Amino acid sequence: MARIGVLLMAYGTPSSLEEVEAYYTHIRGGRPPSPEQVEDLQARYRRIGGRSPLLEITLRQAEALAARLARIALGHSFHVRVGMRHAPPFIEEAVSELVREGIDRLIALALAPHFSRMSVGAYHAAMRRALAAHAAALPVVEIGGWGDHPLFLMAMAEGLREALADLPPDATEVIFTAHSLPARLRAEGDPYEVELLDSARRVARMVGWTRWRFAYQSASATGEPWLGPDLLEVLEDIARKREAQHVVVCPIGFVADHLEILYDLDVEAREAAARWGLDFRRTRSLNDDPLLIEALAALVCEAVARG
Repeated sequence: MARIGVLLMAYGTPSSLEEVEAYYTHIRGGRPPSPEQVEDLQARYRRIGGRSPLLEITLRQAEALAARLARIALGHSFHVRVGMRHAPPFIEEAVSELVREGIDRLIALALAPHFSRMSVGAYHAAMRRALAAHAAALPVVEIGGWGDHPLFLMAMAEGLREALADLPPDATEVIFTAHSLPARLRAEGDPYEVELLDSARRVARMVGWTRWRFAYQSASATGEPWLGPDLLEVLEDIARKREAQHVVVCPIGFVADHLEILYDLDVEAREAAARWGLDFRRTRSLNDDPLLIEALAALVCEAVARG
């Protein structure tokens, strides 16, 4: 019986307001943020109750995935661990634990459905560095973009149908969103944007909805252009042109509640929409939705078959 390690990776989040500065410093590659930057980020966390539920949700996803894989078995023993890129439990810690448990091979799965070298690619790079530090010559399968997986698309479509159920089609616009990244990725041939738009088209088709557009959210102020259009600009444009009374935002680039959902959408975007006279709705996050867990289990099983 093979001992297969499954590493679920996500961005990470501070567990308290006091840990925001250390978290921010890690994101910045060891360069401390200014006091103003720390206070701004802390203020956002205060608006959502002081902390993000991302770690707890990711641990629930891992627990549900482990239970599902145990039922499937496939003649293997699965060891599912969570590793975060910028906060404990770090990817390096999770890899160390899996190596100590004596796994025979490793499957790396980032909880980001659409591949970019700056996101999923960075998770995989951190995993490879951690393995190298242990001189662990394990067979590894790195799962790339999975935003086209039928079960993921089905789960997103279900959430969108629920959000649209009581809204008039002729006065409602759907906006699919994802985290913005530097615009130079377009010229570099990064697949992120292509994969996102493909997922959005498929979900809209499954729901039978034609009035939709795509926007980016949560861009960072780095001094370089980021992918657009920006969600807040799109909301203002819809209101100014009176193209809809209701907007339903479907954050197709995310699978769990965290700051970019609970603040950037539920606070910042909702308040902006209200100022412009728009009724703002958001599709529910998948979190530990059974369809998402089935999708993750299927991805792992496909990786086992390939490896």
